[in-house]
Amino acid sequence: MKKHLFLLGALLFMAGSLFAQQLRVTGTVTDANTGATLPGATIMVKGTTQGTITDIDGKYEITTSEDGVLVFSYIGMQTREENVNSRAIINVALSSDIVGLEEFVVVAYGTQQKRNVIGSLSGVSSSDFEDIPMVSFETALQGRAPGLSMSSGSRAGEASTIRIRGTSSISASSQPLYVIDGVPQGDYIMGYTGNNSQMTPLSTVDPNDIESIQVLKDAAAAALYGSRASNGVILITTKRGKPGATSINFSTQFGTQEATNTLDVMSGAEYTEFMNEAYLYAFGEENLLGDPANAVNTRWIDEVFRTGMMQDYSLSARGGNESTSFYAGLSLKDEEGYTVGNDFNRINARLNLDQKVGERLKFGANMNFSRVFTNRKSNNNSVSSGSTSSYLNYPNIPIYGDGSEMYGEEGAFYRGRGVNPYNNIAYNLIHENQNTIHEAILTRPNINVNGTLNLIEGLDFRSEAGLDYVTMSDFVFWGIGSGDGGPGGVGQAIKSERLNYIFTNTLNYNKSFRERHDLGILVGHSFQETEQTASNVTGSDFPDNRLNTVNNAANITNGGSSSTGFAVESYFSRLTYALDNRYLLELSLRRDGSSRFGANNRYANFPAAAFGWVINEEAFMSGLQDLFSILKLRTSYGLTGNSEILTNPDDRRTAVGNNFVALGLYGGGNDYAGIPGIAHNQLENPNLRWEQTSQFNIGIDIGLFDERIYFVADYYIKKTTDLLLTRLLPATSGFFSYTENVGELENQGVEFSLSTRNIDRAFKWNTNFNISANRNLITNIDGQIIAGGRISRAIEGQPIGVFFAPKYAGVDPANGDALFYDLEGNKTNVYSMNNAQIIGDPNPDFVGGLTNTFMYRGFDLSVFMQFAYGFDIYRDEARFVAANGSSIYNQERSQLDRWQKPGDITDVPQARLAPNGNQNSSRYIEDGSYMRVKNITLGYNLPAVVINRMQMKNARVFVMANNWFTFTKFSGMDPEVTSQGTVNIGQGTTFFQAPTAKALIFGVNIGI
Repeated sequence: MKKHLFLLGALLFMAGSLFAQQLRVTGTVTDANTGATLPGATIMVKGTTQGTITDIDGKYEITTSEDGVLVFSYIGMQTREENVNSRAIINVALSSDIVGLEEFVVVAYGTQQKRNVIGSLSGVSSSDFEDIPMVSFETALQGRAPGLSMSSGSRAGEASTIRIRGTSSISASSQPLYVIDGVPQGDYIMGYTGNNSQMTPLSTVDPNDIESIQVLKDAAAAALYGSRASNGVILITTKRGKPGATSINFSTQFGTQEATNTLDVMSGAEYTEFMNEAYLYAFGEENLLGDPANAVNTRWIDEVFRTGMMQDYSLSARGGNESTSFYAGLSLKDEEGYTVGNDFNRINARLNLDQKVGERLKFGANMNFSRVFTNRKSNNNSVSSGSTSSYLNYPNIPIYGDGSEMYGEEGAFYRGRGVNPYNNIAYNLIHENQNTIHEAILTRPNINVNGTLNLIEGLDFRSEAGLDYVTMSDFVFWGIGSGDGGPGGVGQAIKSERLNYIFTNTLNYNKSFRERHDLGILVGHSFQETEQTASNVTGSDFPDNRLNTVNNAANITNGGSSSTGFAVESYFSRLTYALDNRYLLELSLRRDGSSRFGANNRYANFPAAAFGWVINEEAFMSGLQDLFSILKLRTSYGLTGNSEILTNPDDRRTAVGNNFVALGLYGGGNDYAGIPGIAHNQLENPNLRWEQTSQFNIGIDIGLFDERIYFVADYYIKKTTDLLLTRLLPATSGFFSYTENVGELENQGVEFSLSTRNIDRAFKWNTNFNISANRNLITNIDGQIIAGGRISRAIEGQPIGVFFAPKYAGVDPANGDALFYDLEGNKTNVYSMNNAQIIGDPNPDFVGGLTNTFMYRGFDLSVFMQFAYGFDIYRDEARFVAANGSSIYNQERSQLDRWQKPGDITDVPQARLAPNGNQNSSRYIEDGSYMRVKNITLGYNLPAVVINRMQMKNARVFVMANNWFTFTKFSGMDPEVTSQGTVNIGQGTTFFQAPTAKALIFGVNIGI
């Protein structure tokens, strides 16, 4: 009995002791930046499932032990832990989720603490765009990631061209590798591309779903992607759930967009007078186009360019608990391009799930569905393109007839060639637009599932499988009587499918020893296979423009199908080691095998090594701890590869594409007068291998005054060897070309970025600035001169894509002849490509961006400027519209300053309908340097008293202006939008490229 009483007393004493240790804690959770209370913030007792959320006033109440730890979290804010220490009231202010030194950033196959990152990478996170919404993930990086340059797509849904640390190849792709939630996307264009602007499945990514974008630039950062990493890697990570109360966010944007600039072309009267003069000097005929006073004046530009409407809606939910978390998003984007007939519509649905099963096992899934519909138009290389023909078309012909003998039935489309007897274009742009259809529908479901098992403390096994399926259906119809469709009309149906699947398994070990040693070991295996098929059918002669599907064609004139694919198998490993948080080491190795390369070189190794020294942790820096939050020196060296072979566009192996160039191939066809046969159509190259890029990088990170000033600088040198080049063969060989490894080039450059918190009080002013310079040099291509684009060349000893043509010498004041320099520097009026010389360089000396952000109370203002300096542009369109009447097309008004009589001093030769200065030459080379105000955003966050009354977490309204101001001497439409020509060599050329859109957008963001 005494024993039982003793036990009962002991239990009561223990219970009383436990009860005595419990404490009721209350407090308020606020936003550190605005002071607003945060309803729905989550407070958990660390190590337990016990928790609560704040009420509408941001207040909470929770019971915990006196020595417990409370964890405060809120969507978009940094998680914060507070030791209770017997406190009954704990008020907490949460800061925005800006990546600090203790935070983690996404790297290849995992994350790393920012303090310990020694590779060169740049990035943006969702918090960077909470107040400045991303138009696309590509534009989110432009001017914000040092070392990255971009040529923007100008049409709705059009692909952009991105270069990271210069162009690393001549004929293979120089686009970076995109990895979305761990799945490499490759570099590919789908669907009909013949006369049309390029589309990429990456246009299916909804920027609202993106959590972060990281640009991996040096070999240390990118080497784990091995054979596809020479052009850099862009990691896109989508949003995931977070433990806490479900947060719902709604945002909408709506506005208008129009062209930033157009060419100033002649009116009908000016054109008539000008071309009368050109005909007179060429053929001796006077007033061939009639009296300028009676000329029709049609501004085709006004008929093609419009003010386009745009709207975007996004709804997302995010939340979970300690076991299950989720992110769900649904969005709709509808955009009218500023050229008539160009439209873009995208629907996105996403669900990301994470589930813990016990203490050791967790699963995750990313599921996304996208459907993109576009009305596409012919690209700038087609005369039937609206943005091209609006400048070329004659202003002295009408859109509709007026009942006269000359112009035909009143109200009907005028289809004649006008009074110009030498007219060789007859496009009535309005008629063409109404009778031409090009609809493309891209559908993309993709799913990525993963499971992670903790085997022992510090050791995790992760298995991941991704499936990405893209289909694209194109329907093209050139109507009856249209310029491209001819008298009967032409229709085409195209179907493309792409299946990409990947399996990845990794073992990841992380362990700290004796509080001095931090060790990380990653080993993994990956297998990826891509299959792509395409089919098409073409018909002609339709009964009516309304019966425009191919089954209505009287004649099926063409058809075909193709299939291709490739596979990559990879083994990779990485070792990271930190000693005393001061000395950082990273070693990595990837071994890739690719089906694209020869039997003798199917596999290759891609090693990298990096070292970092956190100097501010040294004892001799102890007196400077308040000055330096980080002082880190980094250096790395490694090898990466490029397997993105692109075939010569003149090569006839279009059916096999770039996946089988190492193989000896046979093909069938109508080779023997209608009798099917087989022919050997490609030579085997068993030694074909990857392009290989070695890269050395040295950099420094400096954080001052608790990162109030943060400076990063890098120097790099990249050397690419074994260039993949297509060598043309003589016809007598029986083959067209042969792909081999030959040649070398290099890029070297510097990058600087500076972030400052200039004022950090009630009024806040933050600045972000970056600038980078890259120098490209072709060091060896076996003495070849490789053409790409009209005058672009790859020449040994020169940067890639230099312009090569005769040098323009002005106008002979005696007779109005165009003059050119010969190779000895003498002037001559005889044009000859034998006098060709290097006349320009399209590679910029430096690029960069500057952002200033101001905040006061609930107001914020952001101004972002992007610039590029020291590069040349070849205005290829000027050979037609700035040609002093050498061609019959409409002319820019600058040509009115032409030579007219002996003694005239001008750079515009005599108006003459004959070659007179409109040949390829330096006459059309211009400095493309520019600075553009890319974005101005003014926003207002509703005060806490209002949003609390409305039972919301946040509410913001804003107005945003994109691309409204551009400072440049370039006389073309847009120095930012240039073509890439034949892959890399033809960069820096314009041919009626439609300019970037300028937009005025209003928006609302609401969180509940």
